[in-house]
Amino acid sequence: MTFNNIFSKIKSLNNDNESVKIPVLFVITFIGLVALTAFTVAKANSKSYQTNITFVKEAYPLTVNKPKTEIVSGFSSDTINDLNQNPNSENIKNFMQAIAPEYGVNWKLVYAIGYHESGNYGSSLAQRNNNYFGRKANSSSYASWATPEDGIRNEFEYLKTKYFDRGLTTPASINVVYAEDMSWHVAVESVMNNL
Repeated sequence: MTFNNIFSKIKSLNNDNESVKIPVLFVITFIGLVALTAFTVAKANSKSYQTNITFVKEAYPLTVNKPKTEIVSGFSSDTINDLNQNPNSENIKNFMQAIAPEYGVNWKLVYAIGYHESGNYGSSLAQRNNNYFGRKANSSSYASWATPEDGIRNEFEYLKTKYFDRGLTTPASINVVYAEDMSWHVAVESVMNNL
């Protein structure tokens, strides 16, 4: 029904019967407007709208990266140079504490082995070969490293791969393979207990 239809209906009522009062005309007009509005709204709601916007999941993958943890030794090149030029027991201990997490080896164990094997890091083998741990290269000669840093790092790696990775993590369990003296572990444990 359109506005023209409503008005022509009202006009014909008015011409046929002069007694139709203004309030009746108002009610009829109001009902017509309500009907027309309802029809227009219903027609608008029945239309379906389409959009050209699409979400391409592959183009924008939603990923959450795991946080990365990086272990940094905290030694500057100057500190490393100082260790290599002046490998006293305090510099060696500080260096071992800093690098131990890289290898997963107890720094106290490594320090105690070095302390015991090198006579508090002062033996001629320690001074000459940077070999603080009494390690042999073969059955007749001792191993040698270019710097104290190299010797210490090698000991951490050696203990990790030859002992810790096999479950040998205590001086007593290491003793059988590491040293001929079966009381070696007692001396190493004594040093560890005093650190």
